[in-house]
Amino acid sequence: MAKLEQITIIISELELFLIDRIRELRGRAVPYISQVDLSIKMEYSEGYIGKVENFKTSSKYNLRSLNLIANSLGLESYTELLPTTILKNDLLELTIEVKGSNDRVDFDENNQVIKNYNIVKKRILTKKEIKEFNTRRSKKSS
Repeated sequence: MAKLEQITIIISELELFLIDRIRELRGRAVPYISQVDLSIKMEYSEGYIGKVENFKTSSKYNLRSLNLIANSLGLESYTELLPTTILKNDLLELTIEVKGSNDRVDFDENNQVIKNYNIVKKRILTKKEIKEFNTRRSKKSS
């Protein structure tokens, strides 16, 4: 068995939820909606959804893209994208094993999405670490 690639990322709990949820909605759509198909429906570049779903990039969804996704998937409410309860954590440090391609969405025998990654290690960032992370990000964008 081939060794899976392991990467460490910092991501918000909500961003991770949204990536997984939108991937699931793409996979459940009839007909199936690929990353490219959804990107085109949104009138974004073909690679947009693929970049967001790829943990090696820093691309994230924003409010505008969530609105375009909701419309492109024919959703009736934003609640179909969001968790049913408020997530308790802000930023997570995850060590994940990436399982090949991130485009295809498959389901197991219980009709649950088979994720294209395994979380090997999960750590909630402290308030101090979050402050440092935010400072580094603001310096990058200026």
